[in-house]
Amino acid sequence: MKNYKDISRRKALKMLGLGAAALAAGTIEFKNNPFLGNLQAKALDGEITPVDKKLNYKSGEMVSMIGFGCMRFPTNGPGRNAPIDESKAQELVDYAYAHGINYYDTAYGYHGGKSEGVIGRALKKYPRNTWILADKMPSYMIKAKDQVPKIFEEQLQRCGVDYFDYYLLHTISSIPSYEKVYEEFGGYNYLAEQKKKGRIKNLGFSFHSDRKCWDHIIDKHPWDFVQIQLNYIDWKEDGEYLYNSLAERKIPAIIMEPLLGGRLASLNESANKLLKAKNPDLSIASWAFRYLGSLDNVLVSLSGMTYMEHLVDNVKTFTNFKPLTLDEHTTLQKAILEYQNFKRINCTACRYCMPCPFEVEIPSVFATYNKLIMEGNVPNKETQNPEEYAAKKATFADAFRKEFSNGGGPADCAGCQECLSKCPQHLPIPDLMEKISSEF
Repeated sequence: MKNYKDISRRKALKMLGLGAAALAAGTIEFKNNPFLGNLQAKALDGEITPVDKKLNYKSGEMVSMIGFGCMRFPTNGPGRNAPIDESKAQELVDYAYAHGINYYDTAYGYHGGKSEGVIGRALKKYPRNTWILADKMPSYMIKAKDQVPKIFEEQLQRCGVDYFDYYLLHTISSIPSYEKVYEEFGGYNYLAEQKKKGRIKNLGFSFHSDRKCWDHIIDKHPWDFVQIQLNYIDWKEDGEYLYNSLAERKIPAIIMEPLLGGRLASLNESANKLLKAKNPDLSIASWAFRYLGSLDNVLVSLSGMTYMEHLVDNVKTFTNFKPLTLDEHTTLQKAILEYQNFKRINCTACRYCMPCPFEVEIPSVFATYNKLIMEGNVPNKETQNPEEYAAKKATFADAFRKEFSNGGGPADCAGCQECLSKCPQHLPIPDLMEKISSEF
């Protein structure tokens, strides 16, 4: 990875992505936000050091090691269907852009179809050649051949662009669904034709299935990149297999779920203590990002940054990036063992399972359960004495009654199984709902 510390201010500004036109127009001022200050002035004065970038060895472009995921914009209310707070989203994008983050990842269905428009408007004031936009074809929605071109054209219009830098076949989850949409309906050939026309610069796919499906697809076409779920917990599952498969073929990897839906931003108490003792100045989340940034074939790790403090911490992690040392790897492995003593539900809160026909708030149910596990408040007759079991059962039941007082709890699950095919983690959701309900 090339180091860009010793460069001129002009080159630094170019790498920041702050085009001369944008700077001259004074478009990056935040007079009403003392935290952000005047980013334009800071950039011109050389006060901002950009996040590190990696070379995409297939396309030749420099890509920021941290990418801005647009699935979790701040909203004006609870739930993912609440309207996006576009003002706050703009502040996040401006801060990210000013600090050199040039990769922005959206999708057709994010925020109920509103994400594409928000990120398109947020980036529009900056020169088009200074930022990278990724979008995705919603494979799960395609029921007819004519939908692929229709949706692609709609996405360009929503984002207000003439081309996508990176474009993905979204959520490849099974061989039959892939074959139906991209071979029988001609979806791949259409997108490959758009690439020839320059409307797609890099064509790849995002993967949510098993090794059999992977082996069927990976050599099907000449992919420019592939987006996979990878983190230090998933590495020993399918992560290592997928990563090595891409490295062997010299296909850059883009990483989703680096924090497992936020779960790796804070582990359990004993695991956190191990990491903090090793380096008190680093956040728990930074260990997950440094783990991925240390892998040679990882081009960019995506992070859905809802809050400014998350963005600031990620910028800190990837500015003058330091790969994990051998000693830090050893510490991390010890922390992983401590963390895995807690059998949490592997939900990443992606919300692909929603909406539920019976209005069960599936991600919230699992988040509540995982929180109780972290607090040590899950009842277990086999390991707890009667008094301890009764106390934990009461705490467990009270937590769910309070959280779902207006409905949407695990007891509302009817076992219809509609969610099963939608879950990228392949969780047995109805069974888990029944198990949780049985505890109270």
